Amino acid sequence: MKLHRNEKYVKWGLTAFLVIVAGAVTWTIVSNLRGFYNLILEFLDIISALLYGCFFAYLMNPIMVRSQKLIDKLLAKKNRFKEKTAKRISKISSITIAVLVLVFALYAIVALIVPNLISSLEELLQKDRLETYYKTVSGWVDRLIADTPFEQWVNQNVDTLLDWVLKTLNSIDIAAFVAGLTSSVYSVVATVFNILLGIVAAVYILVFKEKLKSQAKKMTVALFSAAHANRLFELARRTDRIFGGYVMGKIIDAIFVGVVTYIAMLIMHLPYAPLISTIVGVTNVIPFFGPIIGLVPSALLLLIDDPLNALYFTIFTLILQQIDGNIVENRILGEKLGISDWWVLVAILVFGGVFGFGGMMLGVPIFAVLYTLISDGINKRLRKKHYPTDTDAYYSIRTTDELPVAPPPTYAFVSVEPTYDVQIDPEDYKSDLDDDYDD
Repeated sequence: MKLHRNEKYVKWGLTAFLVIVAGAVTWTIVSNLRGFYNLILEFLDIISALLYGCFFAYLMNPIMVRSQKLIDKLLAKKNRFKEKTAKRISKISSITIAVLVLVFALYAIVALIVPNLISSLEELLQKDRLETYYKTVSGWVDRLIADTPFEQWVNQNVDTLLDWVLKTLNSIDIAAFVAGLTSSVYSVVATVFNILLGIVAAVYILVFKEKLKSQAKKMTVALFSAAHANRLFELARRTDRIFGGYVMGKIIDAIFVGVVTYIAMLIMHLPYAPLISTIVGVTNVIPFFGPIIGLVPSALLLLIDDPLNALYFTIFTLILQQIDGNIVENRILGEKLGISDWWVLVAILVFGGVFGFGGMMLGVPIFAVLYTLISDGINKRLRKKHYPTDTDAYYSIRTTDELPVAPPPTYAFVSVEPTYDVQIDPEDYKSDLDDDYDD
C-alpha cells in the first residue's frame, strides 16, 4: 500500500515537473519570439539543400511512378529478364526519366526565361525610355493637380524635394552598397549550389523511397497505438492527396497562364512580353490575390509606355482570369480543398504575413489539412454526444435542447474464418526475419 502511494506521488511530481518545464520553454519562446523566429530561419537555411531535395523528389515522384508503370508493361511484354532484373531496370529508367524532366525544366527556366527577362529589363531601363517615362508621369501629375491647391504647394516645395533627393543619393555609402551587392551575389551562388545538391538528394530519396516509407511506418507503429498509427497513416495519405494535387495543379496552371499571356502579348504587339508574362505566371500560384498582384505592376509598366496598351492588357487579363478560374483551374486541380473562400483568405493572410511568398503559396494546402483534422475531431466528439454534424443544424438554435438527437450508431459483427491460400516456407520466413533485423 505504501509503495502504491509512493508511485502515485512520483507520478504527480513527474507531471508537475513536466508542466513546469513546458511552461518555462513556452515562456522562453514567447519572450524571445523574434530570436526564436530567426533561429528557425537559420536552421531552415542550413538544411535548405535537403528541403530542395524533398521538394524536387515530391515533384519528380509522379513522373517516376507513371514512367515505371509504362516500363513495367514493356518489359512484361518482352519477357526477357528475370523479375528482379526487370524491377531494377524499371526503377533506374524511371528515376532517370524523372531527373531528365526536372533538369530540362530548370534548363528551360535558366536558358529561355532568364535571358528574355534581362533583355526586357535592359529595354525598360534605357536612358531614353526613362526620360520618356519621366515626361509622361510628370505630364499626368501636372494635369491632375492643375487648378488645385496642390499645384501651388508642389511649385513651392519642388526645389526642396529635389535637394532632398540629391542629398539622399549623395549620402549613399558606396562601400555598403558594394557589400550588399556582394552578399546578394553570394546568396545567388549559394542558392544555385543548394539546388544542385537538392537534385542529388532527390535522386537518393527516390532510390530509397520504399525503404524510407517502410522505416517511417515501422517507427510510427512502434511509438503509437494501433488506432493512433492508423490515424497518422490516414493523415499522411490525406496530406499527400491535398498537397500533391494542389502544388502540381498550381504549377501547371501557372505555366498555362504565363504561356497564354506571352502569346497574347506577342499577338497584340505589347512590350516587355517575357517580363510581364513571367510576373503573371509566377503570381498566379497565389490563390485569391495572385491575379491582382500580377496585374497591377504589369499594367503600370504598360501604362507608363502607352495607356492604351495598359487598357488592352487589363481587359485581356480579366478575361483570361475568368476562363482560368472557372474552367481551366477546376479541370487541373480536380477535387476541391474542402475549405471556403473565407478560409482561403485567412490562410493567405496569416501564412503570407509570417513566411512571405512561400507562405502565400503553401499556406492554403497546409490550412486545408489542419482544417480537416480539426473538423474530424469536432465531428467525432459530436457523434459521441449524439449531436448532428451538419453545420446548418446549428444556424438558428439558442440552446442545445433545440438540437435533434442523432440515434447511436449500430454495428454489425460478422464472424469470418481466416483462410490461407499460400503455403509458408520456413526458409522464406527466416529470410524475412533477417531482412527485418538488417533494417
